[in-house]
Amino acid sequence: MKSKLYTPRQVAAFAILFSPLALTQGQVANPSLSDDDEDIFELSPFEVTASETQGYNAATTLAGNRLKTDLRDVGSAISVVTKEFLNDVGATDNSSLLQYTTGTEVGGAKGNFGGVGDAASLNEDTVSPNQNTRVRGLAAADNTRDFFSSDIPWESYNVERVDLQRGANSILFGQGSPAGIINAGLKSAYFDNTGQAEIRFGSYGSMRTALDLNREILEGELAIRMNALYKDDKYKQDPAFSEDTRIYTALRYEPKALNKNGAFTTIKANFESGSIDSNNPRYLPPTDAITPWFTELNQATYNQFQAFDHLSGRPGHGQFRVNLASDGSANPAYEPYAGTFGFPSPRTGPSVFFDGSGQSMYVTDIVGTFVSGGIGPDGAVDGGIEAMPDNGWISLHGTSQWAINSGAPYSTAGLWKNNHLTDASVFDFYNNLIDGDSKRESQDFSVTNISLSQTFLENRLGISLDYNSESYENGQKALLPGEVRLQIDPMAVYGDGSPDPGLTGGEPYSDGTPNPNVGRPFVSSNNAWSNRSRDTDRSTVRATAFYKHDFDDGEDNMLKRFLGTHVFTGLLGKDTAETDARQWQRYGVFEDSFYELQGRPNERFNSSLTPIQTIYLGDSLLGRSLQGAYIPSVSDNITMTGGAINYFDSTWNSSVNPADPWQNGFYLPGADGYESTQSENPANYVGWTTTNLNIVDAEASAANRDRLTTGASLSKSVNKYEAMVWQGKWLDGSIVSTVGVRKDTAESAGMSMSPNDFDPNVDHGSVSFDNYVLPVGYTSLEQTSRSYSVMAHLGDMPFLKDLTSELPFAVSLYFNQSENFQPDSSRVDLYGESHPLPSGKTYEKGMLVESRDGRYSMRINHYKTSNTSANSMQINAAAIGNWMQLNQNFANVFEYNILPWGYDASSADLTGNDTDVFGDDGLPMRYNYHRFYTDALAAEPGAIVSEDGNWVVNPNFEHSVLDAVRAFQSSVDPRFYEAWGINTFGNFGPSTGEVTYSVPNGFTITEDNVSEGWEVEFSGEPVDNWRFTLNASKTDARRNNVGNANIREFMALVSEALTVENGLGRMHHYWGTEDVVTAGKNWFDGEGLVGAPGSEWRLAQLVENATVPELREWRVNAITNYDFSDGRLKGLNIGGGMRYQSSVIIGYPPMGDPNDPTTVEYDLGNPVEGPSETNFDLWVGYRKKLSDNIDWRVQLNVYNAFSGGDELIPITAQPTGDFAAYRIAPDRTWSISNTFEF
Repeated sequence: MKSKLYTPRQVAAFAILFSPLALTQGQVANPSLSDDDEDIFELSPFEVTASETQGYNAATTLAGNRLKTDLRDVGSAISVVTKEFLNDVGATDNSSLLQYTTGTEVGGAKGNFGGVGDAASLNEDTVSPNQNTRVRGLAAADNTRDFFSSDIPWESYNVERVDLQRGANSILFGQGSPAGIINAGLKSAYFDNTGQAEIRFGSYGSMRTALDLNREILEGELAIRMNALYKDDKYKQDPAFSEDTRIYTALRYEPKALNKNGAFTTIKANFESGSIDSNNPRYLPPTDAITPWFTELNQATYNQFQAFDHLSGRPGHGQFRVNLASDGSANPAYEPYAGTFGFPSPRTGPSVFFDGSGQSMYVTDIVGTFVSGGIGPDGAVDGGIEAMPDNGWISLHGTSQWAINSGAPYSTAGLWKNNHLTDASVFDFYNNLIDGDSKRESQDFSVTNISLSQTFLENRLGISLDYNSESYENGQKALLPGEVRLQIDPMAVYGDGSPDPGLTGGEPYSDGTPNPNVGRPFVSSNNAWSNRSRDTDRSTVRATAFYKHDFDDGEDNMLKRFLGTHVFTGLLGKDTAETDARQWQRYGVFEDSFYELQGRPNERFNSSLTPIQTIYLGDSLLGRSLQGAYIPSVSDNITMTGGAINYFDSTWNSSVNPADPWQNGFYLPGADGYESTQSENPANYVGWTTTNLNIVDAEASAANRDRLTTGASLSKSVNKYEAMVWQGKWLDGSIVSTVGVRKDTAESAGMSMSPNDFDPNVDHGSVSFDNYVLPVGYTSLEQTSRSYSVMAHLGDMPFLKDLTSELPFAVSLYFNQSENFQPDSSRVDLYGESHPLPSGKTYEKGMLVESRDGRYSMRINHYKTSNTSANSMQINAAAIGNWMQLNQNFANVFEYNILPWGYDASSADLTGNDTDVFGDDGLPMRYNYHRFYTDALAAEPGAIVSEDGNWVVNPNFEHSVLDAVRAFQSSVDPRFYEAWGINTFGNFGPSTGEVTYSVPNGFTITEDNVSEGWEVEFSGEPVDNWRFTLNASKTDARRNNVGNANIREFMALVSEALTVENGLGRMHHYWGTEDVVTAGKNWFDGEGLVGAPGSEWRLAQLVENATVPELREWRVNAITNYDFSDGRLKGLNIGGGMRYQSSVIIGYPPMGDPNDPTTVEYDLGNPVEGPSETNFDLWVGYRKKLSDNIDWRVQLNVYNAFSGGDELIPITAQPTGDFAAYRIAPDRTWSISNTFEF
């Protein structure tokens, strides 16, 4: 799928090469044609040109019915942005244009919305931010180039005009976004010798140079046009940049030998190649996981055994633990902000710390397999060391998890969001990119278009044959994920101390090596989410033919005038798109020695063993104020390398008798566990040591990248279509009717793979590309879509013409109905069943008012656009599979009494027994339920009380829970397990290993969207030198019908099962003691998952009929420019723009029981709103003729002239009504451009 792409140096060389040619030829006077010599040709109906525009107004478009049509005859919402408009406002791409146009939004640093949804955690995509668009509050528009689908972001250096079609239009694309299209009308060659060179300088050192050179090779027959671009955008966030280099060539050939006798032949071709290399700015501040350490925790520091301790009874222990293990009571030291160290963080993977002087590597959490060599008093391995219970490094959660942990009102309904940092004196996110230079995005592309059009009978009959081929590749290499959390290191010491200080009244393990980074801010990453690529090849072959018949032959015949003119257009085409998308970890570990060290010789390569990077930023803030800290960003391009890693070796290494008495200082004197044996003394084991760890870097070779791939997918779609359009102009053209019928046959095939699909015994389950091919056969579907519109020019009707002729304006009324669909047959639901195709439908009606002199026009449009079976972002898909996987794994552990730390029940030596409460077979708390002792529990039939009197084990109780779990699992549709790859071992028989899951390829949760509103577009030219335009939109866009019948069935099964007493809700995830997370708790708070499916599903239900995220009811834009044509100010132009956005809806107050998610509803009548926005842009320019053949124009643009300071705009809210997440407001910037026309 690779194609030859030109490098930036090659493109720059082309531009330099042709610049002298342009200037030299431009100084030669253009030969003027006499009236006798000049041939007048009517342009082909298959194209429109810039000559058909005046100021901000365009006269014609292809967007109505694929043929050149007067805009006043089109009954659908089409806006045309002219070259004059682009020049005045200084717009060069989506991000700088769509903030001015009707009902449109665009993300990115210059944009007018965030476009990241309203989930608890927000992830921004920096690969192509100007493709983050939304129209009518509904969805992103499709991007097209000359009405061919395209992934290439347009740039105005080779664009003549931009057509914006709002809403579905089956005539243009039976398939596509219901929001509409954004079409870049490319420059074409013409018969003249002209050129233009532009150089623009702007804020922060930005620069843009563009060359436009047109040459007539054969007079009136052959022309070539060449454009080149070099753009280097710099941003307020240092060191962000975007470097865009492109070259474009267009040819036009009109063979005179063929252009005669009413026939006209045109051959056109164009080619573009380019690349965009960037370190794009972030428009969201970091997630705040640092402020509470100062405001709520009083800068508390910990050691890792203290933080996880719920056993010893020591005061101030167990910040990570909700309950005490002794009696199950609430732990007074529990800290809801406490979470595992870093984000995201695997507890048993290697941690690599970068502190400014190099890297150091530790396995910080001495848990599970790292103490699996522990022995008992009898010398037999029991898999534990009592003086080293569960432990781990901690840092702070975001606000959403804090709310869940603290039981904040409405937290179980998933309503809390992560707070963003708002104090720029902590980290100056306005001026600094937190990634530093550690992030890169790339886009490389090439596209070729060839067109042959032939008309006959003086343009009454014609055909156009078109071919378009495009190759587009994008990718990202990033250290930090889409959501960056700024955190603090509260760990006072490393874990290499001993329990001995506890014997003398001190803190156990406080004698560890002091942590030199305690109190230092940091960011972290497991490098698993932000390294990706996507390659797409597109091709289109298309034939368009038309026939035009005019009944009105000039005779004053009423019937003929009534019948008017009719145009029939036929369309045949085939679109093909092939995509290869991959995601990989930047770093990984494959050495068998490390897996064996962990006791996981056959473990698969996965995220729990991913090296996590911790990058410290600045000095320690311990004892200092957070305000004014001015934490720096990542300073270097951090590269992880292999080397020595510190870990705890639990191999016995002492001559003492394991049964000899020993006082365990981890416990208080007199407490259970204080009087112990030498088998539980860490000093008797090899202990802390190092081993060499080889880290594989994906950037070192293509083979490494393949090996570290975490997901890869191939897809191919072929869409064959045919359409017929009829346009009739009746009654002297006063009524224009358009009917279109289109049939699409869409075929698609796809495949995906991840490490879970491969044998863990072969290179630890890394993916293999040996069979990375599309499956044989396609999924095929057919869809017929229709479009109807009628435009009535009341003042042109014969019976009204005389009555209205004296009025200063003319009125037209119109109606439009159209539909389309997206041929995405790859989407599946929870059971792996295909979703219905996403489809759009638009209804529009309105009025067009035009002044008789043509200087003013106003269009008022009322619309209703729906999007059925659209993709929903409400639920983290992986969390559902993760929860079901944990249920299966631990149901197996408890039912078959699988010994730590395995999941294999295939042989007797791997399992214990139901009645073991004392540890004869290892750690029974791993595989038997241990409930805190009460007299009532001890009296139940089958109860077994532990010797210390603290625990009750009752196989009968455990089996009742397991029976309920198995009943629930059996009630789930078998298609679920097949789709998610969850092994049920027959009918939930003995397991032979750990159960894994994979999100089904194409898994999607659907929802419907409806947008309804008004649009007004008004433009005028009161005098020849003054032009202005105004547009306004009123939008009400809402979500409903989240989830299809299958997911609703599944969610209902879960909800019912969780209500059963001592049922599914009591299923333990990970451990048998009652202080651990259960299935019921995990379902709603996601403590042990990658998300919280129950809360997210409840939230999905709450947004039924709620507005879409960041909805603004009103948007108003006004743009004006005045040119001075005489007097002392001759050549001067001044102008400005105003952009108003009404208050933004960012949430709703909740109602109902704050502790019962099933009762919670939104108060949709009282939305939480952020402030309105008004921004002004100003410009001033001057034009002067430098010579007979060279015109010079200079223009200064100032954007956000009276705003653009350091401002934040809220985009989500807490259930309390407080603002949670923000986007960074666009800043005040300037540009000055010099343009030479010759």
